[in-house]
Amino acid sequence: MSLMFFSDEAEVPLPPREVRITEAAAHPSPDGYRVALSITLTPFLEYPNLEVRLYRPAGEEERSLTVVGTMERNLLLTLHVKQPIPGGAYRVQIELVYEGEVLQTQDVLFSMPEAIG
Repeated sequence: MSLMFFSDEAEVPLPPREVRITEAAAHPSPDGYRVALSITLTPFLEYPNLEVRLYRPAGEEERSLTVVGTMERNLLLTLHVKQPIPGGAYRVQIELVYEGEVLQTQDVLFSMPEAIG
């Protein structure tokens, strides 16, 4: 028997293949060396997995991370940038994954601050 508690009883937890990313935003720090990434998911019955990749302005991968079985619907992740490009247009790609299958991909575009330091 499993007990599940929800803060809003109007929200019905979804089976794994129906879970979706509802919001995603990237917020670079003023110094440009960190990016706060906020992700919101629909309610879920099974803990979902995420693959996150940060791409530099020229398209090469800067960082990646895997979130395995998140228990939270609202995630706040920090990605570190080795050598930020002032004013550079970066992209974060978020994949929602279940049993090796990508269920949803969402891109978040953002620019680094012009004055880094």
